[in-house]
Amino acid sequence: MPLIKYSQYITYPNGSPASETTVPVLLTGGNVLVPLFSDKAGTVSLTNPAPTDADGLLTFFAAPGSFCTELAGEMFHLMVDPAEADDAWPGTFVHVQPVPAAVWTIDHHIGIPPAVTVLVAGQPVDGEVAHVDSEQLTITFGAPTAGTALLRR
Repeated sequence: MPLIKYSQYITYPNGSPASETTVPVLLTGGNVLVPLFSDKAGTVSLTNPAPTDADGLLTFFAAPGSFCTELAGEMFHLMVDPAEADDAWPGTFVHVQPVPAAVWTIDHHIGIPPAVTVLVAGQPVDGEVAHVDSEQLTITFGAPTAGTALLRR
């Protein structure tokens, strides 16, 4: 299984970049530190908690998964680098919402409530996710929004 490049800017609650600090990288919904690497081949291990650069950018390679980090009480869902060419999540259900809507209703048929990542213009955004049942969910936004939702087990 290929390692995937993840990249996310980390900021403090006041919006300033978390420059040259370290943050723990965890499986979403858990408290287990995941193995990280500084290269796609997985030959150079990276410490976890992982370092950010001078701009607060956290970048690492890891097995496909859903990861998060926390800094000063704020949670960050870690995103796949937009330049990544390999499949990040085998079996990912992709919902494209081309027409802006305040509520997206998604029939995914995954069979369990999936993890949800919403991208607008390639950037992660927050929406209120409600799992109607194991086959459907809704995402509610403060204003009509168009974009993409990535759903994975």
